[in-house]
Amino acid sequence: MFLRLFCLVLGLIWGHNVAAYCTSDHIFKSGVESLFPAAPNSPVLNANEASRLLYQATYGAKLNEIRRLQSLGVDNWLTEQMNQPVTLQEPCMQAILANPEQPLYQNSRMESWFLNSAEGPDQLRQRMAFALSEIFVVSDAASLGNEVMGLAKYYDMLTLNAFGNYRDLLEDVTLNTMMGHYLGMFKNAKADPAAGTQPDENYAREILQLFSIGLHQLNMDGTAILDLDDNPIPTYDQSTIENFARVFTGWNYAGCPAWNWTWCNPTEPTVDPYAPMEPFEDYHDTDAKTLLNGVQIPAGQTAYQDLTAALDNIFNHPNVPPFISKQLIQRFVTSNPSPAYVQRVAGVFADNGAGVRGDLAAVMRAILTDDEARNSNHLNDPAYGKLKEPLLRYLNVLRAFEARSPTGRYGNWNPEYGYLQRPLGSPSVFNFFKPGYQLPGPIRDQGLVSPEFQITSETTVISVANEMNEAINRGHHLANHWNDNMPRLQLQRELLLIDNPTALLDHLDLLLFSGQMSPQTRTTGLNLLNDISQESAITRLASLIYVLVLSPDFVVQR
Repeated sequence: MFLRLFCLVLGLIWGHNVAAYCTSDHIFKSGVESLFPAAPNSPVLNANEASRLLYQATYGAKLNEIRRLQSLGVDNWLTEQMNQPVTLQEPCMQAILANPEQPLYQNSRMESWFLNSAEGPDQLRQRMAFALSEIFVVSDAASLGNEVMGLAKYYDMLTLNAFGNYRDLLEDVTLNTMMGHYLGMFKNAKADPAAGTQPDENYAREILQLFSIGLHQLNMDGTAILDLDDNPIPTYDQSTIENFARVFTGWNYAGCPAWNWTWCNPTEPTVDPYAPMEPFEDYHDTDAKTLLNGVQIPAGQTAYQDLTAALDNIFNHPNVPPFISKQLIQRFVTSNPSPAYVQRVAGVFADNGAGVRGDLAAVMRAILTDDEARNSNHLNDPAYGKLKEPLLRYLNVLRAFEARSPTGRYGNWNPEYGYLQRPLGSPSVFNFFKPGYQLPGPIRDQGLVSPEFQITSETTVISVANEMNEAINRGHHLANHWNDNMPRLQLQRELLLIDNPTALLDHLDLLLFSGQMSPQTRTTGLNLLNDISQESAITRLASLIYVLVLSPDFVVQR
């Protein structure tokens, strides 16, 4: 099977100078209204089916959540998740700022992210925010390296929009100062012939290529529309980029005095550096503009009128439903969804059944309840499934074994060293991996894609295995770990089964593999337990878990 070509593991390297003080006490729940009515006639799930859904929709299965999902059924569980109060990062940042002896570092943001991801009850929302962060990319790896609070608030913005409308999300992303700084819309001025300057084209290019429609015209099933010579048809050209660049002119920090375009900065008492950007009309291009599909914006409009028209133009482009839907399917279910699966979800994006376009709650429900996500017959397809991202694999283990640290904190400060990933820390606007990446060899030869393999190499396979050894064999509740802020696996429950290998492996099969542990992996586990039968119970258990999470059965989500 093509997705089992490599056995990957994830790693953990701890940073220094941690400044965070985020514990479960600081998880902030932003109340939301009950917007998603429960669906009737929820199907009954067996334990393996419930575990499998949790691996698709959350950061990993916990035994009590498997039981709860079984009792609620898929539809009601989705409704409950969408109605959970929102877990945000900003409260952790504010808790740090309240202590004058605690400076604010990106390490603090990492600690907050791990806390919310591992323990936040709104798991589906947290997973959706992470997926959106890999589409609407900003990064601390470039100009935003010192923007700790700004990036935390940007991630919170994605979290709050996770089940809202894509059109609202697109506007919130566009006017966010972090995106403005990252892709050049901040203080982007109209052309000045005397100075020889032109508007920055960066955001205009990326909002089209990466955030909405992509490079080529698509059918609703995500396949390319071809011309008479069987070539893909471009969605836009350089002239389109230049016109959109002129749309995105005249925006600066909110609250700036009208005369202070150049020197307005967050040190002024009236300026909130994280509020949505506001327009300076003198710096906005008011000439007519031609957008996608020849749509015209008349001359003489304000910056916000032009922005509204441009975002509406993008939002209503026929590419948006398949382009966004397919990427979300890839993040949650399978790297190579069938065209029919993409079309079904894209149809919901285009119309949620009540005439609403862009309803992300309806889109997520469609993704996770589709036959291609729920029907176990698809597991027989060798092209089905996805390689788990390194960060997801580590969180899977933390959640499966109810990990917690002695301090209640999460000292996972530099995940990029071991996992090659850091939330809002990708090396470029193209994320850590591209949705269309094809690993050379059998995958590419079959016309398949393998996004997560782009951050896979011989080096990372070894380094991640070493770090996973640290996280499991030296990271359980009986180990003496040097860092009290690191979460420890709580293995008391599993220790009760150590002298019953069959029962223990059945339990771990449910918890880690959703009942998909292969006979080969089970035999390897049994042989290991026999080979080290003279070791202590905790050594045998931790060694078994370590070997299991290195297996292709665990690394590949199916």
